[in-house]
Amino acid sequence: MAINRNYGLLKKQIADECSDDQALLQPLSDASGLSSPIDNAVQSAIALWEREPFYFNGFRIEPDAGSPFQLVAGQEFYGAADYPPLGTLACIKTIRILQGGQNRFTLKERTNDYLDNIAVNDAWRGLPTDYSYFALQLRIYPIPDVAYPVGIVGTQRFADLVEDSDSNAWTADGFDLIKSQAKLILAREVIHDAGLETAMEKAIYGDPMIPRARGYLRALKDETTRRNSSRSRIRPTYF
Repeated sequence: MAINRNYGLLKKQIADECSDDQALLQPLSDASGLSSPIDNAVQSAIALWEREPFYFNGFRIEPDAGSPFQLVAGQEFYGAADYPPLGTLACIKTIRILQGGQNRFTLKERTNDYLDNIAVNDAWRGLPTDYSYFALQLRIYPIPDVAYPVGIVGTQRFADLVEDSDSNAWTADGFDLIKSQAKLILAREVIHDAGLETAMEKAIYGDPMIPRARGYLRALKDETTRRNSSRSRIRPTYF
């Protein structure tokens, strides 16, 4: 039977593997907040790794007529109020638009300073060619002359883990990486255990003395590469 990996199980395993120190599941006596050291460590671990693209945190919408995100004629800036994921994406890799219901164009990523310098006339309208993503806002240049469906490829953040019953990709596919990173944070900042710190560094990044001993990070990166590579696609075989 499959194990229900959730936030509560993740925290319990961390406490068990830190010398069965169940006190780490309770707020420290002199702490100003209500979070336990393990809560804080898990949240910090997720904050560290959620910026990295893995096979399970990819985000994609296609630039077709049914896209949930549409550029609006005359609108230059777009935020979470226009399309909620714009407020939570960890990064944007590609933006494409659909013109005339047929042609798909990839917009070129620019810095906000670059667009500040070239967007000299806010009355100019045309087919968008460039974008920047700054301060949780997407900026489009030129300002759209008509509505355009948008496609986005990027890396998404998941809703915070709060209740013990909560689960997401970090408690499933990323369970071992987050568990090891949280234990590393605890070893460095709370329990000051040099042996545990070294062990968790090897668990995450691998042991340089044993080339075949891959860490959890390398394992996830390798799986991401396999899943994203055209060489790994299943193709029909004719007998």
